[in-house]
Amino acid sequence: MIAGCALPFAPVWTDTTTIAWPAPVQAVTSTSAIVVPYRPTELTATVPCSALGAATAAGPTVGALVTGPEPGALVVTGDAARFGGATVDLRATATSDCRAVITANSSGVSVLAPDGQRTDLPDQPVPQVFGFHTDLTPPDAAGISVTARVTDPFTTSPSAVKYGVIAVQVAAACVALEVLRRSGPPRRRRPRRRLRWRRVWWVDVAVIATLASWAVIGPLAVDDGWASTIARNVAATGNPGNYYRWWNAAEVPFAFSEELFAPWTMVSTAPLWLRMPSTLLAVATWFVVSRGVLGAALPVRAGTSRVRLLSAACLLAAWLPFNLGTRPESFVALGVTTALALALRARRPGELSLLALVVALVVPISPNGILMVAPIVVFAPRLLAALRAGSPSRVHVCAHLLALGCIGAVGLTVIFADQTWDALVTASDWHTFFGPALPWYDEPDRYRYLLDASQQGSSPKRLPVLLTVAMIPVVGLLGYPRRYRDYLGRTATRLAAVVAIALALFAVSPSKWSYHLGAAAGLFAALLTVGVVLVARRARTPDRYVAIVGIGGSALLIAAVALAFDGPNAWWLPAVYDVPWASEPPRPLGVPLNSPVPWLIAALAGSALVHRRRRRLTGIAAGSPNIVVVTALGVVVTLLLGSFIAAPLRRPAGSLAVANLHRIEGSRVCGLADDVQLLPDGPVLSASDDGGEQLTGFRRQAGFLPAAPPPDPLGTGTSAYLWGSRTPDEQATGSMTSTWFDLPPLAANGGVAVSVSGRTDGANRLGFEFGRADGARVVTLGERTPVDRPAADEDPGHPLWRSIGIDASVIPTGADRVRIRAVDGRTDDLGWLAVTGPRLRSTLGLTEFLEGQGPVLIVWPMAFLFPCVRNTVTVSAGVATTPRTVIESPRPFLIDDRRREIGGVFATLTEFGVLHEIPSRLVGHPEVDWGTVEVYDDVARDAYRRTVSRALVPGFGGAPHPAPER
Repeated sequence: MIAGCALPFAPVWTDTTTIAWPAPVQAVTSTSAIVVPYRPTELTATVPCSALGAATAAGPTVGALVTGPEPGALVVTGDAARFGGATVDLRATATSDCRAVITANSSGVSVLAPDGQRTDLPDQPVPQVFGFHTDLTPPDAAGISVTARVTDPFTTSPSAVKYGVIAVQVAAACVALEVLRRSGPPRRRRPRRRLRWRRVWWVDVAVIATLASWAVIGPLAVDDGWASTIARNVAATGNPGNYYRWWNAAEVPFAFSEELFAPWTMVSTAPLWLRMPSTLLAVATWFVVSRGVLGAALPVRAGTSRVRLLSAACLLAAWLPFNLGTRPESFVALGVTTALALALRARRPGELSLLALVVALVVPISPNGILMVAPIVVFAPRLLAALRAGSPSRVHVCAHLLALGCIGAVGLTVIFADQTWDALVTASDWHTFFGPALPWYDEPDRYRYLLDASQQGSSPKRLPVLLTVAMIPVVGLLGYPRRYRDYLGRTATRLAAVVAIALALFAVSPSKWSYHLGAAAGLFAALLTVGVVLVARRARTPDRYVAIVGIGGSALLIAAVALAFDGPNAWWLPAVYDVPWASEPPRPLGVPLNSPVPWLIAALAGSALVHRRRRRLTGIAAGSPNIVVVTALGVVVTLLLGSFIAAPLRRPAGSLAVANLHRIEGSRVCGLADDVQLLPDGPVLSASDDGGEQLTGFRRQAGFLPAAPPPDPLGTGTSAYLWGSRTPDEQATGSMTSTWFDLPPLAANGGVAVSVSGRTDGANRLGFEFGRADGARVVTLGERTPVDRPAADEDPGHPLWRSIGIDASVIPTGADRVRIRAVDGRTDDLGWLAVTGPRLRSTLGLTEFLEGQGPVLIVWPMAFLFPCVRNTVTVSAGVATTPRTVIESPRPFLIDDRRREIGGVFATLTEFGVLHEIPSRLVGHPEVDWGTVEVYDDVARDAYRRTVSRALVPGFGGAPHPAPER
């Protein structure tokens, strides 16, 4: 235990990155540089007088050196250096080797002007760095240089001393496990009911088959891409940082699940492979619930087919909506359920040692590991009795407590094996600052999300939670009164207390997303199963009290079920599946499941049928809650499985289920990339001599919103020809027929495209008209209307220009002319249309395109879907590589990685350079917004020299702790 407590402070090797710009023998040209945090530990910039003079001659706003936007960054002009709101004059001299030198570190900023005057600003932080930019030409900028040093408190590796401490702690834990295992009275052997277990083997097979099928067809979890990308970066660099935001702060002390996933990603990053751990955890949880928990809570009935089927339905209903994928809830769910089973069965110190080990391994996985406290608190008397059973004296009790402490210290080993106290303090500070970091009293927000009409509040996610919450008072009222306090009543009441405490413990989590509730899936399943058995037991010999509880419980459960089914069947990132009722409450066969009426009818009819022999109203009333629970569970499991079986049938293109099936077949293994095509632009077409232009209400080289100019300057590139109808008068309408353009023969993967701003729907219309030259005239061959997909997040004040077009396969045979026909018939705020002249385009598969366009940054919602993209951006030792290509999510773009207010690691992409979109589409469904491909190519990428050095430092006070800022 002492060794475990010493681990956070043991010495480690830490990495320091030094960036030198420009790289040796390279000219001084602007480049990106991604540094996290944005302020390096040290920075030295040198600007010679020749560069200062060139900047002065070019103008007062010309920057000789710029590291980012003001006021946080360093900006050096011809006569001054500005940073953090301070300005220092730089007066050039006639000396041949004069220069300005800016030095910054933890002590402040010092500026040595060309005339030798030194200015010290001790309270000034190191300037921010988002890149190195100069407005000067390479000859004028010659001699400018910057050196930046970044010390990352998270990129560490254990020293020999730390390895020794780890070995001591693990050895002590192993010895403690063996000592406690042998302690206590001899274990009593209980008769095995092998025959009963064997009779219900088919339930196990059905559950495992359902979970395996769910791994193929099931939905994405919210953070699948986030967690899998962190794991990939850990495998590539050893750095357990957050990757996308929080300045890449490590997830310490809750990084265990990513570290477990890291070696998994080294084998494959296919979604089906990455889902295997959660599927195996689901199978393990099933056996723990059905054998461990229910075997102790229902020792007689747990092995019957009815109870086994019931527990299977309860677990599937609680597990399937929440715990598929790479989020940590599946680990926590298994750990909490195992802790509950051990607490139920604790009789000797050996069970306590296993419980301590489970707690030690689960707590470092997620803040929701705090749920482990629930079964310990409720079963504390039993755990204390088990401790005393193997401790004949107080000395033995103390020794066994110390042994349990040694085992519990395994959690410290997991957390601090490759991290330090400095890393924990820094990460906690950054996480709290950037958020979310909500206090416990904001816990109602979790249930607001659960009841929201979004993917967080989908019907299948609501049902197990609301049904369990409604079952808690029913179980309490039927099990707690003294005259009903038999073994089943006591056990059910304790399970209800465990679930209630677990729900309260969720408040400790700093974020309040509803999908965290999946960590209690095993607890929900256990309580629902035991609760149904309890209700059935009481309904056999009902009295007035039980009947009243049954009526009230039925009303409460019906309200919970109706409220649950009032949510949509919505799931994260719907672009990869087309499920029914995605934006509305599900109504299978037209039945309004969000109404209490069908559930009331089902409860009455089912109870009457079950108790038809007794024909007692008290029996019908007492048993009605079970009918509601069992029916709702069956409906939700059927709805889940049916929805995701139907999804790939409704739209196979881009389907995650189809991609997983292709992976099993080995035919197409690149996931979503196999179903995405890029449509890069080709040459702009030339106007023919055939004329024919007709404009009514449209104007040449005008008619668009000034705040949203076309892709290229007017009269050049794609904007060589342009027409628009926008005028101050929204009521104005018009039509346009462009001149004919020469259309060369097209390849099979070719096509024609234009850029459009405004709307092409409603009374507006846009089409391509094709023709064939016949002497002095053009014979019209037909018109084709392109598919248009306006951006969902478009700002009417800054409308986006988008590329739309026609494939060569649908162009009339023999066509060698094309022209644009447009109609502006709308009279509302969007009653205008602007369009450029036509240009050629080609079709290219996304997988083929990405082969030579790395490194690639895949934003977190999409990162789970591209297993063939191996050349991804890495983040290590405080520096990230700059992506050449970015794959965005469907609109609205989720650009957490570029938002400075939450410590976005890739903020450089918005500070220096511009991302250019390459038009793309989902094969066969161009109307579906699958995402976006963008290329970063305005400035050079990472044109500097990077070196990494290592130093041995203590775990406390050995690494800097930069203060977070926005």
